[in-house]
Amino acid sequence: MAEALGSHSEAVTHSKREKVLVLMYSGIPEPPTLNAILMLKQYFRDVTFLRNNLYFPAESYPDTPTLLEIGRVIDVQSAMNKSALWKLSRFARYCTALVWHLRRTLYPIVIIHDYLALLAFSLVRGLVGYRGLTWFNSYDSIDQAAARVRPWSLMDSVVRRHERLFSELDYFSAPASERMRYYPVDRVRRQSFVIPNYPTIAFYRNFFRPRRLRDEKSMRLIYQGALGRGHGFEDIIKILGRTVAGKPLELVLKGWIDEDYKRKLLELAAKHGVDQRLSFAGFGLYRTVPELASRCTVGLAIFTAQDIMNTTLGTASNKIYEYAAVGLPVILYDTPHFRHHLGERRWAFFTTLSETSLLHTLGQVAECYDAAASAASEDFREEFNFERVFTPALRTVLEHMSAL
Repeated sequence: MAEALGSHSEAVTHSKREKVLVLMYSGIPEPPTLNAILMLKQYFRDVTFLRNNLYFPAESYPDTPTLLEIGRVIDVQSAMNKSALWKLSRFARYCTALVWHLRRTLYPIVIIHDYLALLAFSLVRGLVGYRGLTWFNSYDSIDQAAARVRPWSLMDSVVRRHERLFSELDYFSAPASERMRYYPVDRVRRQSFVIPNYPTIAFYRNFFRPRRLRDEKSMRLIYQGALGRGHGFEDIIKILGRTVAGKPLELVLKGWIDEDYKRKLLELAAKHGVDQRLSFAGFGLYRTVPELASRCTVGLAIFTAQDIMNTTLGTASNKIYEYAAVGLPVILYDTPHFRHHLGERRWAFFTTLSETSLLHTLGQVAECYDAAASAASEDFREEFNFERVFTPALRTVLEHMSAL
């Protein structure tokens, strides 16, 4: 690790004289983007983040970049419910701001973090005569055979221009090798990378504590992320009245949730008499994610959907490795994909979500809890951290920049 972070000092010295522009339009920065910014700030003199102004507090960043937030602040859900004309106008304003900024500031590299930001940059780069390098880091692949986009929408433009957009890239990265076939990587000018969505040691080292099951008053199961169907919540709620290794079970759900779905889960919990064992932590600053997880016992990373995104999550699901980073054993849905990636890990356990399977799996966790927790944190420090996978790709880019 020390060699990975400390070698190639000449490239780092060169990069510290440079600026980098990071672009984002859709959604709010998720952990992989936050981690990338955190790492970029170690290598570049200035990291400017030009994004559509969807509500996201500045204090949410582990290391806040120079922020250029375009448009009046609005939350994601409200923006999604706006008219097509409003969305087009908002996008046009973003493109105009990007033109203005690129004409004022020279960047040797632009790093793009979503498809609509990629579209915006493609539309304006000729107008400003941009001659630097371009790197697209994508988390959400498009299955063009099954994609359902509204005709003449912005995403329709992305789908129709997909190969052309990639032919304008110098670098491309995605979090899973299984997703590469959904991108025209053969059109990329220089190089493509697989950069798994692991958490950073720099941020997560502050939240680890040694864990022993005998110190836990209950087995607190946590799921963090977008809270929707397909994660086994209903099945887990039904067993919350049971005990495992003499400890009561609790389910903690952290993240955004539709109010109708939340009400249904609460009704199910009340029906089974376990409403006091189900809690919702809500969406919060990034630091609240490891703060809460470190107070829980087992991490849940169950995905039952069969779309591209859910069947290629072995290295793309940041929550799996965020749990490991704070020393939590992890329960996954029992599929060949997850078995392939994590079947040999002492901290990974599998369930089919039947009552028998859930209780058996939780019993397995309890039997070897201390060793599993220790193995999780060790694997994170040695292998499943963002520094280890992001640094080699960034070094390659820096070396190319030095040669220009």
